[in-house]
Amino acid sequence: MSDLMWFIMIGFLFAMLGMIFFRLGWHIWKKQRINLIISYHSGKVSEGNKQAYCTLFGIGILLMGIGFLLSGICTVFNHSVLVFVPMAVGLVFGSALLITAIMKYNR
Repeated sequence: MSDLMWFIMIGFLFAMLGMIFFRLGWHIWKKQRINLIISYHSGKVSEGNKQAYCTLFGIGILLMGIGFLLSGICTVFNHSVLVFVPMAVGLVFGSALLITAIMKYNR
């Protein structure tokens, strides 16, 4: 299989994964669907903090999805290692928000 076909397949997979994460983050953030989060992490959150927890957690997942989506789009058009930069940035900032939300509200 040619290199171009591999880049297109990887780009498509990253874009699909990005759309899944984006949709999951949107539902957690905007629709306050705390039941989409693992019950171990959401079980100890008080009723007063559920909105703030869902906001931070949802935005974190959304950032990860945007990073994957941008990397997937860039992979199709640019065949270099730099296409992984948006994914890495999204994962770092998204994970930081997830960890912040868990440490702050999961008590």
